[in-house]
This record gives sequence, C-alpha cells and structure tokens, in this order.
Amino acid sequence: MGFSIDETIAAYVDENNEAMRKEWLEVMSIPGKSRQEQQRTAWFEAKFREVGLDGVTVDDIGNVWGSMEGNPGKETVVVTGHMDSVFANDTPLNPKIEDGWVYCPGAGDDVPAPLALTWLKRGLDSLGVTPACNVLFLATVQEEIGLRGMKHYLTNAVKTGRKPDMLIAVDGQLGDVVTGGLGIDWYKVYANTQAGHTLKSTGKPSAVKSLALAITEAYKFQAEQEPPVFLNLGVIGGGTTENAVCEEAWVTLDMRSPDVDALKTLEDNVFAAMEKAIVDSGAAFRKEQLSNIVAGQQPDAANLKVVHTALGVLKDLGYGDVPLKNTGATDGNISISMGIPTVSVGIVQSENAHSTKERSKLDSFAIGMKQLLMMLERLK
Repeated sequence: MGFSIDETIAAYVDENNEAMRKEWLEVMSIPGKSRQEQQRTAWFEAKFREVGLDGVTVDDIGNVWGSMEGNPGKETVVVTGHMDSVFANDTPLNPKIEDGWVYCPGAGDDVPAPLALTWLKRGLDSLGVTPACNVLFLATVQEEIGLRGMKHYLTNAVKTGRKPDMLIAVDGQLGDVVTGGLGIDWYKVYANTQAGHTLKSTGKPSAVKSLALAITEAYKFQAEQEPPVFLNLGVIGGGTTENAVCEEAWVTLDMRSPDVDALKTLEDNVFAAMEKAIVDSGAAFRKEQLSNIVAGQQPDAANLKVVHTALGVLKDLGYGDVPLKNTGATDGNISISMGIPTVSVGIVQSENAHSTKERSKLDSFAIGMKQLLMMLERLK
C-alpha cells in the first residue's frame, strides 16, 4: 500500500526539519528594521536564486520575488511573508534555545514566513509536485510601517497586468485563518505653545501639559465594543531641555477597526476631545496622518477556494473546525482591499511579538511547513 501525498509531505518536512531550523536561526540573526531590510533582502534574493525560482527580482524598495510555473493559463497565487521587523538594527539578535522554544526578537514575526517560501520551492521540487496554480513567492519589506511593501508590489502588478488571482499571507499564529482586514490609521498629534524659562513658567501654557491632558482624554475612548475598535498611543516626543518650557510636544496614535464607520467614529471622537483639551489649555492643536489602510471584508469568505483549502488542511492536521477571523493586520489587508481572494495563515506558534522577549515554539515550524505544502498541493 502506497503513501498518500499528505504522508509524503509530512515525511519530507520531518527529514529536513534540522536544515530548516538552521536557516531559521540564521535569518533570525540578520537585522531587518523597516526601511533598513537591505541585508535580509540580499539574503533572500540569493536564496531564491539558489532554490531555482524563475525571474527572481528585487524592486526599487527591496521586495524580492520569484515564480514557479504550474499549469500555463491557470490562476496565479501569491504566497508572501514580510522580511522586516520593528527592532532597531543594533538590537542584539542572538537566538537562544531553551525548553523547546527559541528566544529572539523577530523569532515569530515574521522571520519564518519568508524563509518558508524557499522551503516550499525545495519541497515541491523534491516531492515532484507541480502545483495546479502558478505560484509567485514574494518576500516584502515595510510591512510593520503600514504594509507599504505589499501596497507597492500589488499597485505595480495591477498597473502592468499581473494582478494575482489569489493571495496567501503567511503571518500570525499557526492555526489561525484570517479572512478580513482591519482598517488601520496612524496619526501624529502636536501641541504647540510659547517657549520660555522655567522661572517664567508658573501659570503659563506648556505643550507637555496640553499633550498630557489630551492623551488622558483620548484614552477615554479605548473600550470594549462591537464592532471592535483599537486605540494605542505609542510614541511621545518633544521639548528641548530641562529648564525650558516645552514649545512642541507630540504623540503617535494607532487606531484600528474591521468596520469603516466604527473607525471613523473613533477618530472623530478622539480628535475632537484631544483638540479641545489642547486648545482649552492654551496651546495650538495640529494632526498629521502617517499611514492609512482601508478596512476590508470578504463576503462568504469560507467558500473562497483559498480559504476553503486552508480550513481543510488545518482540519487534517488536527486543528478541528477553525473559526474564521476578520481582524487581520497583515499584507493580506492590501489584497483584500483590491478584491483579491485572500487568506492569512500563521506558520509558527509564538509569543511576545514586537518585544525583545519574543519567542517561538521550535517544533511548530515543521507543522507550519506541512500546512503550506499541503495547501499548494491541494489548491486546484
């Protein structure tokens, strides 16, 4: 009795687990802050060529891609993972393995995803599997600062008649199936007033005081609701020296919702409250938009071919009936907004993303690889 293709895929991944793990640790050690991903871009360009992808290309902002022809004339699916991280390039990147986990900034978000693209090509070749779809493997940059790499790639692809038929974004937790995109708006709010000496500050306006009052007001709108909204004031700056009244202070805002109207209501309320607090305390209010990603949902998502395939694979891997999530914040948001059938799936089990304490379960990468190989083999 012969082996099924699923059993053959599982055997291939298990046989190559150590080699995959070695490269995972290698890429983990390469710095890749958004807009400074050049070392990772070079690594992936070389690896894409090494594994035999066709038409390997690096675009003008650092995205890397290459293709594998399935059946000419058939649909094209893009499989993508982002190379960038949130950590400064001088952050120590020394992977440490302990109790079945690997500890390193970026261990899960999203180093294993673009690496998986190279092993997908190796695996399909080794198994003698020709996907029914044509496959484009895409490693993106600048995902962490507004999905800019994916937006750049897809905008150009549409302009040049290369719009894909489906997209698989590899990001998030292993076992998740995400079919909707959060609307994500980033802003910077400023408070400005007259500078002066500490000895002349009593009773006078200060940008720091005005901004503090505004921040307190903004957080009054951070509450559980349906549709959900999310609010985070992440970075604060301003001032020149200890003994001068602060002339300008600022804070960044990250506001999100899967619902367009709920996000607009949140923003209107937050900015009205912040402006009132700043102006009433004697300062001038100003806001600047840093990034905008439109929310997007896919009607009848479970019946999309790419989603249905992901659900079936995870069920066969022992995850049962996986619920769909509609609050994604991955490169898939961009393709959803362009009407491209999209699913986001994770490849590792990880914790503490965007933290120097980030860690990923070592044995989860092999499960994630089986998932992706099975998806491409079944996507007909």
